[in-house]
Formats: sequence, structure tokens, C-alpha cells
Amino acid sequence: MMKKILALIGFALLTASSCSESEVTEVKPEPFTLKSADVIEQTDAFNWKIFKAVNDLAESGDNVVVSPISITQAFGMAINGATGDNLDEMLSVIGFTDSEGLNEAYKNIRGALSTADPKVVMEIANSAWYRDDFSINEAFFDALRIYYDARVSGLDFDNTAQAKQAMNDWVKEATRGKIPSIIDQIEPSHILFLINTVYFNGEWSSRFDKSQTTDAPFYLANGTSVQVKMMQQKEEFQYYQGEDYSALRLPYGDQSFAMTLILPEGSGDANGLVNDLGNGLWEQLVEPVTVSEVNVYLPRFKVESTYNLIPALRSVGMERAFYDVKGFRNMADDDIIISDVRHKTFIEVDERGTEAAAATSIGFEVTSMPMVHEFRVDRPFVFVISEKETGAILFTGKIENPV
Repeated sequence: MMKKILALIGFALLTASSCSESEVTEVKPEPFTLKSADVIEQTDAFNWKIFKAVNDLAESGDNVVVSPISITQAFGMAINGATGDNLDEMLSVIGFTDSEGLNEAYKNIRGALSTADPKVVMEIANSAWYRDDFSINEAFFDALRIYYDARVSGLDFDNTAQAKQAMNDWVKEATRGKIPSIIDQIEPSHILFLINTVYFNGEWSSRFDKSQTTDAPFYLANGTSVQVKMMQQKEEFQYYQGEDYSALRLPYGDQSFAMTLILPEGSGDANGLVNDLGNGLWEQLVEPVTVSEVNVYLPRFKVESTYNLIPALRSVGMERAFYDVKGFRNMADDDIIISDVRHKTFIEVDERGTEAAAATSIGFEVTSMPMVHEFRVDRPFVFVISEKETGAILFTGKIENPV
């Protein structure tokens, strides 16, 4: 049961070719409870829906890599600030019925994952960064500290460069430099950022021999091919053969973690497999099968991705968080909405194993705060000189170079 659940909610190493600081007490790892296993299993639908939604929005031929556990940990924190219909909707989309169950499960899973395999580095970190002159309910921050082991820090958001550097330095350190930054902009209306990071580093239980790696073709969906460094090994692995797919489970370390590779067969394609994951395919793949000797060919690859997740979240049913100004009253009595959700991932696979990282940031803004706009004419521009009463156009022009 333990390995199945870890496979279900572990950091999703899936790729698709398609298109004032508060003191924090360290949370002690605890065994993975059956209650948490049952609750976490409810989030499977969201995991596959968000992967499919991001994939659907990607350009044809794009690689797609997401970390469902990073996204759900970030939104687990956010849900503690939600109220009313917004709370109900957010819980429903993620797959929970109450925030207490969600908090307990997410606290438990972090401890279980971090100690699941002594040969694998698996780290999940959370933080909250707030505008230091804005009052946020302390009970909200208490929940983040207790259940998410979150670092809570106040920053001068008006000093945007310094505030961004503080948050991005935290992300860079938490991901061992693989995600150098996540916050690009701080608007005058921003009052809070919730950030999650995930870092994974595991060696294959059975390493690939570098001397066996050769140049080989990799065939793209459009019919063309590219040359790749193709790794190879013959070993016993869990191998699956379905009607329109084949799959292989490559374990890391002591085998608590694994990468499951899924290949389309016949006229199938990778997009079809992405869609099928939420329609029963994954349930088939986590069932134990007979170990077989397999000659494995796997290309080395390295992918870095950045996503604005709001369109994908809207498509899976999360709407109110982005417009319901009364929806975060557990956070503050002000009119607050989620203004931006950024998600970055990194993965590198080679003969040794896999190193992967992810970061998710959720930005909150106060809609009632006066907006201060900036209009910086620092690029070619067009102008019109006119008279108000007559509407006469006196001059028009385009300036490419002011000097």
C-alpha cells in the first residue's frame, strides 16, 4: 500500500511531447497513515486534470513537465485563507471535503516522503512572504507554520528589488540552484506570496553504463527525427504491456521511488496517454506485475519549463479564487484575490539517475488598494497631437530613436 500511494502522489516525473521572519519548529517525520493515504488518493483526479490542462494549453511539440505535489502544497496553504463559496470550490477542485483533513494529510505526506528512501533526496519546503505594512490574520500564518512547516517573513514590498531577491534566493537555495527564481514582478497591489519548492535527487537502482550510451535517432510526432544520446541496459524490471501502450518502471535507490515510462503503441500518441492517465490508466500501472528481463533504451534529457497556471486552473473548475473579493476573509478583512500563479520545473535524466526540482508561487493582491501605474516610454512609440473640441488632428508621428 505504501509504495502504491507514494507512486500516486510522489513528485510527478512525467514528460509529454505535445504541442520579520518567524521562528519555525522543524516538523518531525511521521509514518504515512492509512487515513492520509485515503485522503491523498482523492487528489488523483486533480493531479491528472492539471497535467492534461497544461498539456492542452502547450504548443504542439512542446515538452511538458509539472509537479502536482508542488501545486497542491501551495494551494493547501492558500486554502487556509479561503472562506465561503471560494473555500468550497477550491477544496472541491483539489479533491478534499474539509481543510482540516487536507492540512493533516499534507503535513503527514511531507514527513513520509522525506524519509521514504535513505538513498534518495526528497525535500518539500514552504514559505509565506507578506507586505510588512499590511495586516494579515495571525491564525492564518499559524496554520501555515503548524501544517506546512512554512517560513513566514515580512518584507518591504515597495523595495521591489530587495523583496524579489529575498524570495528568489530562498527558492534557489531550496532547489539546489535548479530553480534560480520564481518571482519576476511585485505590483503595488501585492500583499502576499505563498511559495512551495520540491527537490528530488535519486540514483537508479540499476544504473546505466555510460560506455553503452550511443548516438541514436529519436522520432518526433511530426515524422522527423533528431539525434540523441541513447542510454541502454539489460536488466529485470516491472514491465507492462497494454492494448495500446507499453510501460516500464525504473526504480531509484531502495525502490520506494520510481520513474514510470509509458510509450504509445500502434496509432496512439503521447497526448492520448496524457488523457488516459486520469481515465484508469494510472490505476493499471500502479498494480504489481511480474518482473521481466528488459533491454531498455532511454535518451538522456534535460527540460526546464515555466507556466502561468491560472488558465489551466480555470479549465479544471477553479474560478472564484481569481475574482471573489470576499473569498479570502480567513486571511484578512480586505478584498483579496489570487492574482498570479507561477510554476517552474526542472528535470535532468542521465546514466546516474534523475535530478528534478519545482517551485510554485501564488500571488495575492488587494483589489481595493489604489493602483499606481507606470508608463515608461523607453521604446519606439507613436504620438498624436489633437484639439479636443474640434477633434482636429494636428500632428501624428512615430519615434524610433529620440536622439
